[in-house]
Amino acid sequence: MKYKLELFWDNLKNKIRYRDGGSNKNGWKSGMKKAAFFGGGVLVVLLFVFLGLRSCSGKGGSISKKEYENTVKLAEMYADKNEFDRALSLLDKLLINNPKDKKILDLFDRTMAKKKEYEVLSSSDSERIYESREIQSVNPNISVDIDTSELSSAMQSALEKQSRENQKALEKALAEQNRQSAENQKSLKRALEEQSRQNQKNQKALQESQKAMADLMEKQAANEEALRQKEAERREAEKAQEEQRKKEEEKRKKAEEELAKKNAKLKSEIELVNEKVRMGKASLAAGNYDEAMSYFNEAKSHLPVSAGEPEFSASKDSEMAQAIFDAAEKEGLSKSERAKLMSQAVSLAENAIKSNPKDAAAHNILGSDAFDKKDYNKALEEFKKAVLYDSNNYLSFYNLGKTQYIMKKYSEAVQSFSTSCRLNGTFSSSRYNLGLAQLKLKNDSQALDSFRKAIDINPRYEKAYLEQARILSRRKDFAGACSSYEKVVEINNANTSALMEMGSAYYENGKLSKAEDSYLRALALMQPSANYTLTCFNLSTVLFEDSKYRDAVSYASKAYEGVSQISDDKFKANIIYNYALLLEKTGDLDKAITTYSEVLKYDPEHNKTKINLGVMYMDFDPPDAVHAKALFQSVYDSDNKNFEANNNLGSAYLVLEDFKNSIKHFQNALKLDPKNNEVRLNLAKAYVKDSDYANAKTVYLELLKLTPENWDAYLELSKVCLQAGDNEGAEKYLIYLQSKKPDYKKAEVESLLDGLDI
Repeated sequence: MKYKLELFWDNLKNKIRYRDGGSNKNGWKSGMKKAAFFGGGVLVVLLFVFLGLRSCSGKGGSISKKEYENTVKLAEMYADKNEFDRALSLLDKLLINNPKDKKILDLFDRTMAKKKEYEVLSSSDSERIYESREIQSVNPNISVDIDTSELSSAMQSALEKQSRENQKALEKALAEQNRQSAENQKSLKRALEEQSRQNQKNQKALQESQKAMADLMEKQAANEEALRQKEAERREAEKAQEEQRKKEEEKRKKAEEELAKKNAKLKSEIELVNEKVRMGKASLAAGNYDEAMSYFNEAKSHLPVSAGEPEFSASKDSEMAQAIFDAAEKEGLSKSERAKLMSQAVSLAENAIKSNPKDAAAHNILGSDAFDKKDYNKALEEFKKAVLYDSNNYLSFYNLGKTQYIMKKYSEAVQSFSTSCRLNGTFSSSRYNLGLAQLKLKNDSQALDSFRKAIDINPRYEKAYLEQARILSRRKDFAGACSSYEKVVEINNANTSALMEMGSAYYENGKLSKAEDSYLRALALMQPSANYTLTCFNLSTVLFEDSKYRDAVSYASKAYEGVSQISDDKFKANIIYNYALLLEKTGDLDKAITTYSEVLKYDPEHNKTKINLGVMYMDFDPPDAVHAKALFQSVYDSDNKNFEANNNLGSAYLVLEDFKNSIKHFQNALKLDPKNNEVRLNLAKAYVKDSDYANAKTVYLELLKLTPENWDAYLELSKVCLQAGDNEGAEKYLIYLQSKKPDYKKAEVESLLDGLDI
């Protein structure tokens, strides 16, 4: 590009900077000298370039079209890479050949504009400090047209080089700064992560400590509640016995008063015997058993009284026997102490019966002793006599009902408990045991009513709530069952049976998180046992359904490890099967196969295992259809109506290329599940493999009636038509497929259509 010399000099002056900043007094003169030399040299160079260019342009030479186009492309490439001077130089050469080339002129102007824009953007980095040179005065009126592009290019190149160096230095510094910053950031992140891990560790330790303490307190509370429950039942029994004793005492007193009216001597004898009996009872209450027996022996020494009344003697023996029996029932006695007292009570009761065979209290004592010794036949006999001779004693009917229940005489037990409830409607134990007997007779509604009445009498009757929950679970009233189980656990949070069963009820009610919590609470209270294994088994099922696969496999593994606690081989097989199934579902296929195989050791007829194991063999690459078929066949042989056996046998025979058997079993499977279109599709494929195109077409058409948008079926049906020589049919289905689903296997459809010869 050409422009006026004075403008060039003005621009050049603006680029000059003095190294000493103008502080050197001699700087101006020396600078002027150097500038004079520099200026002269520039004029010489510029004139030379000008003349040289004129000389070159004067040749009038031209270039080929290809060279022209390549030069333009090269110039554009240089311009794109900000190599503006090289681009301009090439354009200058083209303009020399043709100064009016509009395309080149436009490209030249765009390149210059782009260059100026680039210079403005990089001006802050491209300024350099030059050694000062004084420039000799130039006549501002001199006007010479000269091409300064090469000089300008040289200066620009130097500036750009320095700019690039500065940019590289800056980028390097920034990169180092960024690297250091990143390193600092990493260090900080590591420190924060370590601190977070430590905090989590501390938090976990704290939580574990708190949980351990909470568990301990929970167990203590449960034990305390169990003791309270037991104590409540004991107090209820004592209260009932005390009420009955009072009635018996009143009855005796009345009889004694009638007897004492006969004469003064008899009255005195009766009072003496009663005093000794009273003192013996007081000694028993104080725990002085030997002293008590001494008083009782004294009382016996004054029997029979002068009137010779056998009923009075029998009543005194019975009264003393009852007192000793009650003392033997108290807490805190050693086994030997209790046995000694019971022996004495039985001896006195037997004496009473000798004197009066109709003494109901004595028969009741003998029945209780036999019941404790598990001599249920004798207990039954004695309790029957007790209620026979005293039909108003509800405790005797209660004891008779318990004996009948133990002996599985449930109808008789219901009658005895019902009588006990009628005689005393506030004795909750009779109501509860009546419910148990009714359950044995399958009268769930009556049993539920009995348990509810027992709860009405005693709102903290743990066992009644538990039985109520079980009935509601069987009725599939899982919400009601869970409410009852919660009540049991509220009363006794260490009732593992309730926790286990509550977990199952919550699972059935769709409350997976609560089911999980119930099972975990049960496990926390258990040692390795059959129930522990069963609870792990149930918990693994809940966890898997809740998509907690890792935990599910963990508890299934614990159940598997505890399978030796289970006595029933078939139940063992189910536990192992569950573990294998979870291993398969979570992708541990090799271990799943070996575990499935173990199931068959405990239950060789476990068909689910055979089916699953066979399917895994079929999933091998290539499929192990031989072993798979053997497993499927085993299931089929034991149950030829098994859908999975028939369907999978069809697949196995298809791989083994036994198409007749494949068709047979797919047909069987389809009969068992007529709506299963996957089986219908497999049957069609089996017909194709067997070259039975007519039946294949029929099955495909039936499939399309049921699933009109089964695009793959249309494609396969067209292939069947082709194989059967029905090109028109093939074309019809392909065109229909193409019109309804243009993008479906487009290339294959087009290829089939192109190959048709109609």
